[in-house]
Amino acid sequence: MVSIREILSLERFSNFKLINKNADLSREVTSVDITETPDVKDYTSQHTLLLTTAMNFKGDQQSLINFISELDSVPVAALGIKLSRFIHKIDQDVIDHADKLGFPLIEIPENWKLGQATHSISTYISQDETEKLYYALEVQQRMNSMLIKEFSVERMLNQLSQFLRLPLVLINPFYKVEVTSNDFNNNQKLLKENLRYFNDVYLPDKDSVNVDFNSKIAVFEVPAFSYFPYYLIVSNLETISYPFSHLAIEQAINSLSFAIYKDSRIRATEQEDVNLLFSALINTNEGSPISFESNPEFFERYQLKDSSYYKVIICGIDAGSDIENSEYVNERYQLTFEWLKSVLVTLDPNISIFGFGDSNKFAILLQEKHEYYQAYCRHLQQEYKKFFKESLSFGIGNEVSDFTQIHSSFVEALETFELCQSEGQREFLEVYRPRNFEELLQLLPPDKVRPFVLSTLGELAFPQNTKDKELKKTLQIYMDNQCDITKTSNEIFVHRNTVKYRINKCEELLNVNVMDSVHSLNIRLALFISQHIQDLNQ
Repeated sequence: MVSIREILSLERFSNFKLINKNADLSREVTSVDITETPDVKDYTSQHTLLLTTAMNFKGDQQSLINFISELDSVPVAALGIKLSRFIHKIDQDVIDHADKLGFPLIEIPENWKLGQATHSISTYISQDETEKLYYALEVQQRMNSMLIKEFSVERMLNQLSQFLRLPLVLINPFYKVEVTSNDFNNNQKLLKENLRYFNDVYLPDKDSVNVDFNSKIAVFEVPAFSYFPYYLIVSNLETISYPFSHLAIEQAINSLSFAIYKDSRIRATEQEDVNLLFSALINTNEGSPISFESNPEFFERYQLKDSSYYKVIICGIDAGSDIENSEYVNERYQLTFEWLKSVLVTLDPNISIFGFGDSNKFAILLQEKHEYYQAYCRHLQQEYKKFFKESLSFGIGNEVSDFTQIHSSFVEALETFELCQSEGQREFLEVYRPRNFEELLQLLPPDKVRPFVLSTLGELAFPQNTKDKELKKTLQIYMDNQCDITKTSNEIFVHRNTVKYRINKCEELLNVNVMDSVHSLNIRLALFISQHIQDLNQ
């Protein structure tokens, strides 16, 4: 972008003088034109540097005020006036009006013809754009060369910073500093200033912030991921010189995006090896055939340590209401994984994160005891929503004391997570607890347990007449009271002999001794299940 300031700073235009002191010299100039008519407003393009002798305003500079207002509304970049022919001095009230608008008034020297000035400025603008294009291509070639040589993102950023002569900061999708150029090594004040601008100015209104090359700091999105961009903070923009341009930054950002994405895919591929080992551990009850003692370097490579404490936490992304495309799901999985790893390793470097074949779930392995791990999971739930549109839930297994028992803690954590999820819960944090018989029974369909009830209770399984219903009720209360006749008779308000008679009758129908331990257990289970089936049918 060529500005009025840039044109006035060039040696060839050094005798062009600014008439009003409070003019906005950052105004962009894209073309130059000559006019001698006062009704040019509707025929002039934006960002035009308009040149005139002001012959129509000789003796009537008040009309010049209205003319300037009309040009400013276009907006025209500036008005250049040759004062040596019809007007020799601009009235102060005209200058004050131009200052009020920030509209530049430029005095064209007597020895310059307006046609000559138009040609010279137009030629400069044209050459300027060509030079900017060459400069942008050079940036692109340098960045591509670094990509081919497999430079790291950090090294690429520093090389770019040196070439542009500007301090650079790369921010990840979670608003944390990823890389800084060497300019910040001894200048923490500048880094803080950059981060303050990013957090307090850019982020609150990032969708409407326009890049201004005349400001000190600017932020550019780096679309390494379609839905979760990185951000490049560029400092000291006021020091940039020709032929720097927005196109040059765009070329650099394209190369940075590719480098970041490539590094991310490399990390994901490396993590797959770790995930395969974890899957092998959780899919066998026998644990790992490799011991810590014989292969310590193997386990260190896979982020595992010898400990007397292990606990598995399943972290899952709650299902959203919107339809999710595969690109979004894949990006979310990769970046959620990296986010969890970064925040949890900060808490404890011995915490490991694994994937196990589900694009919405992760396994977190604690290898040291943490008293407040549940509170930290709550903290993760709150922080996650700042960067992603979904929420997190956690299912937590019991601790185990041996590496070979990790499978058990994983199964407990996953079972807890899936149970809460099946109940429609969201943002839950549940610790595994053993299921009682009633909860286990919920897992079996009625048609699978009905045969057992019928073979055990016979006619008393699902009685239809009053007599059989009384027998079943008495048998149920008798078994609940540990076969105590007195307690049973008191509970159902009948004589002891009546209880004895009914129990004897039940034994005849079932053809078993209800006091026998095996038969007693079967009868108790059958009575419980029959009531469960009846409740389901009501």
